[in-house]
Amino acid sequence: MSTTKDLVNKVSDKMNNLPKEDISQAIDLVFDYLKSELAKQNRIEIRGFGSFSIRRRKFANSNDLYNIIYYRMSKK
Repeated sequence: MSTTKDLVNKVSDKMNNLPKEDISQAIDLVFDYLKSELAKQNRIEIRGFGSFSIRRRKFANSNDLYNIIYYRMSKK
């Protein structure tokens, strides 16, 4: 599993002209946006990558519900 630090390093390798602090802030902003939209139960679609949505599930032997993040891969 990759971490945010791994992602920052990979982007930094591709874009040498940007400082790692700026890249880290940009990645954090994107993740914060994704989290806030999923918290509002909005669907997120990233073209060529896939979509994220919230689905409600039932606990086994109970009527209580919980949320899961559902990912559907792009057809490409």
